[in-house]
Amino acid sequence: MNKTKIISTSDRIYFQLCQSILSMGGIQFQVNSTMDSMYNAFGSFEIYVLEEDKDKAIELLERNEDTSDS
Repeated sequence: MNKTKIISTSDRIYFQLCQSILSMGGIQFQVNSTMDSMYNAFGSFEIYVLEEDKDKAIELLERNEDTSDS
């Protein structure tokens, strides 16, 4: 079971949005945070998925980014 990183961001809201999208899409994922807990200014949030789910996960995330709010 090889895992691959698909998201690395310092934006907490984007990170949480990505987690929600993956959950609703039925993609299992693992998170890792290297964010400094005191200042939240250093480090990043990371999301890992199984190698076989990588393409589907990226497609789900890109499809959501392409959705217009208008």
